Amino acid sequence: MERNPSTEYAILNIATNPHPDGIYTDILARVAGKKVNYYGSHFATISAPREIEEGFFQGRLATWVEIDTNEQAMDLEKLDPIDFDDLGLVIPKNVGFNGRVFLYTLRYRDHMLFVETLNEFGKRVAPSSAAKIFRLLFSKNILGEKGPVVEVTVIPEEDALQRIFKIPELKRLKIHLVRPNADDIDPAIVLEELMEQGARSQDIVLVAATDGDGLDPNKRTTTQAEVAETNGYVEGAGRDDNGTKIEFSTRAYPRIIRRTLGEIGGYLALALQVAKDTVVGQAGRKNL
Repeated sequence: MERNPSTEYAILNIATNPHPDGIYTDILARVAGKKVNYYGSHFATISAPREIEEGFFQGRLATWVEIDTNEQAMDLEKLDPIDFDDLGLVIPKNVGFNGRVFLYTLRYRDHMLFVETLNEFGKRVAPSSAAKIFRLLFSKNILGEKGPVVEVTVIPEEDALQRIFKIPELKRLKIHLVRPNADDIDPAIVLEELMEQGARSQDIVLVAATDGDGLDPNKRTTTQAEVAETNGYVEGAGRDDNGTKIEFSTRAYPRIIRRTLGEIGGYLALALQVAKDTVVGQAGRKNL
């Protein structure tokens, strides 16, 4: 198969509670090899992470299609169904079809997972699909009822939140917060309130007064939105200067990092360098 000259990466934030030392590599290793059905006949799993440099771990995300032999096949010329047993085919249980493999790189210090969404063979996995795969892998069904609570958020484009706050007449603001790690934020602002109430997530919805010019979020709301940018999502709706309706969600605009092979060695080295160089969140905005 011909190799693709470029590759792309999305960023997932993995937040666990509790999060003792080693938790991120531990949960990745625990779910390695577990199969999840993330869409229709599409399945996925991951390999265990391997430390390639201090603080950086790499593994593989594999996706494939499974054929349900209990369903009928189809004669595409006659458009007639065929019982699968009549085909005389035996599909080994360990074989999937349309297989695709993507690299993932864990940057341990801030639990960011850089997932290849366009691989070296030109195959793609959507950032939303990658996030769903990891959510399923980290679910109680696989980690167990006594396992940690794990949240997975797709990191949006760097200006996604600002685009919401810059809507000229902001009429509705929704902030969906999932419980972040205590070392990510001032716990007095968000984490303590969620934990003391036994809450895993919180939805904050502001609707503008009908006789006003729109919402004017205060510092607390802005802070909550900044936390939700990487631990949840933010949605805004309003009107522009011409009165045209605007709707925007950070979920709809994942941050995509594009690189060309040859910039830095091979694909493994390139993925590692992306994980090293990419700045996420508030620090990233300050350095733009």
